[in-house]
Amino acid sequence: MRTLSWFLVLFTYSVVTDAAWSQSPFATRVVSFDPAPGTFAQNDAFNDADRAVGAPHGGTLSVPDNTSIVSLGAFGGSITLGFDHTVLDHPLNPYGVDAIVFGNSFFPGSDEQVRWGEAGVIEISRDANGNGIADDAWYLIEGSHVDALTSDYLVVTWDADTSDSMYPPSLESWLPPGSAVIWETGSFELPVDVFGSFIVGNPSADLELEGIFGYADFSPTLLLGDVDGDGTVDDVTAVAAEFYTTPDDPISVGMTLGSGGGDGFDIGWAVDEVTGVSAELDGFDFIRITTAVFAIDRALGEISTEVDAVSDVSPDLFGDADGDEDVDLRDLSVVLGCLGVELPDGGDCLVLDRDGDGVLELDEVGEIVVRVIGPEWGGR
Repeated sequence: MRTLSWFLVLFTYSVVTDAAWSQSPFATRVVSFDPAPGTFAQNDAFNDADRAVGAPHGGTLSVPDNTSIVSLGAFGGSITLGFDHTVLDHPLNPYGVDAIVFGNSFFPGSDEQVRWGEAGVIEISRDANGNGIADDAWYLIEGSHVDALTSDYLVVTWDADTSDSMYPPSLESWLPPGSAVIWETGSFELPVDVFGSFIVGNPSADLELEGIFGYADFSPTLLLGDVDGDGTVDDVTAVAAEFYTTPDDPISVGMTLGSGGGDGFDIGWAVDEVTGVSAELDGFDFIRITTAVFAIDRALGEISTEVDAVSDVSPDLFGDADGDEDVDLRDLSVVLGCLGVELPDGGDCLVLDRDGDGVLELDEVGEIVVRVIGPEWGGR
């Protein structure tokens, strides 16, 4: 378990107004569900798209909870979800992460260098025309292994006539309810040489850094209140709207203390799917998650992305001394006046006191400097 260079406190919601969070931090509706054929296509425990709405149900780092997931099926199976508000690219979000996708990935044998993962690509859309319908442009979260200009976009044809050998599947039990006679699914394809097995090792040469990030269903989801990832609830007062909106650092190995897990991504990673140019979105209203690995194991079936929930990340106010919703050089000027002195009961200095001991110390100043200069990885 990796420790935090600066612990992600969960008090943020106490300073966010009740009106702001009359909105749900989780996706609130299923816009569309278009599964591909798969092992669980006709299993009611895995084919209910509404399971992806609301908060996730966590397990442990090595054993997932499968009671609230929906399976997207084989390659190109997808689900589109909507929020009751715009998820913003907020400058105070930890690690620059703006949203989190939760699935049922886990660390086999508790080895943080290895994932049981069935990766899916993430796309986002801003409701630019304001009609509440997902009919505006979609933008791709490229992550570590997809490039919109060079990665293959693969289209697969399926046939509900399982006796026809031209198109799969060959098993009736793999057909999603209501399947068309012949239909297609498509996605940007993740490389099979990396993702083509259920168990995927960390390809990074630096074992402290994740070599894979920016995809769904590739990180564990923890039990509500399990702040240190040991499989037991440490904080019995924890609420889902706080715990599951605190992100893991997506580019560091292991699970960040205080995080509920899942796969976080930065809206700034989104690109135009045709030109590859940065989308420069200020936020998104809809998210589409698609199985992006075309591989089938004879014993275990297809690689299929599972989705439990999607959340909006809660901003971390630490370091915002002037209250302008970012951490910059102006905040550092305030820091100089607070360093090493006993902090008053109120005022700008209090938001700089991470550990709450009443004194601003050098390690806290260092953490603020890190927030000013930004995360190590900021996209392609």
